[in-house]
Amino acid sequence: IGWIYGSVIEDILTGFKIHCRGWRSIYCMPLRPTFKGSAPINLSDRLHQVLRWALGSVEIFFSRHYPLWYGFVGGRLRWLQSLTYINTIVYPFTSLPLVAYCFLPAICLHSGKFIIPT
Repeated sequence: IGWIYGSVIEDILTGFKIHCRGWRSIYCMPLRPTFKGSAPINLSDRLHQVLRWALGSVEIFFSRHYPLWYGFVGGRLRWLQSLTYINTIVYPFTSLPLVAYCFLPAICLHSGKFIIPT
């Protein structure tokens, strides 16, 4: 099986397509580390990486590879696997309620009005 490109986060899309074809995953922990990755060392690189992941997730959300339709209905994914992929794809949209949750108390303190009537 080759890599399935066309997305910024090709690893998630490749794993998703492999699982949809009926392959199963196992957890492998060899005694000697096989792969060593590199992580961002400063905040700018980290934010750039998170932005790439978020854009890739939104890209998959609006594509034909959305896990609910492509994996659960058309593929061989179980409902829990589909839910896990949906969680991975939907996480950028959770920033909207989080921003409101962060700014609402500040707005209430600044205006002097409480959001819940007394």
